[in-house]
Amino acid sequence: MEKYELIDMQKFDRADYFYYFMGVGTTIEFTAKIDVTKMIERCINDSLNFQAVMLYQLYKAINTIENFKYDVLEGNLIKWDKIVPTFSSMNKNSKLFFILYADMQETCVEYNEQYRKTVEEYANSTTIVPQGTLPENIFNVSCIPWLHFEHFSSNSKTMENKVAKMITFGKYEKIDGCFVLPLTIQISHAIADGYHVALFFEKLQEELNLM
Repeated sequence: MEKYELIDMQKFDRADYFYYFMGVGTTIEFTAKIDVTKMIERCINDSLNFQAVMLYQLYKAINTIENFKYDVLEGNLIKWDKIVPTFSSMNKNSKLFFILYADMQETCVEYNEQYRKTVEEYANSTTIVPQGTLPENIFNVSCIPWLHFEHFSSNSKTMENKVAKMITFGKYEKIDGCFVLPLTIQISHAIADGYHVALFFEKLQEELNLM
């Protein structure tokens, strides 16, 4: 299991917010457009899979924000050392999607290869979680590559003692000479606010600009 730190609620400066928003089950969500022009160029030049590279960049960005690493484990608030992405893939015959996990690697190129092997292995899956179990220290990533959307929302019944962490990105389009991609992040208000979401988008764009 990934390393984590147990949070002392007596010293946790967000304790009141955590208890309040866990009680009412509030999830906040924001959609922003990000510039993926340099990322597309890198994928083409190095023959990398777009979703694999996006997963890697999301992993790098989200782990710079401490609040996004908070979670509830066995009834206790914890902070993971790192959180890692799951991702959606599709059975091309049935057109049904499923959720996969590929072990995170040190570099984007290495993760791209791990992603490729995982997708190939489970390409004909007929169940939603074909690997059986997923790591506990995850954030969920979904891709809707057929649609350039303005906003995305996915609502489900609040699960007791759970915190939501979900990212959805869509189809990129060329606008004013740049390729822009819509990305929605949904996260439990118990662990994060709009300020932390803004930091995430800022960090993600910085990472993409460095490619």
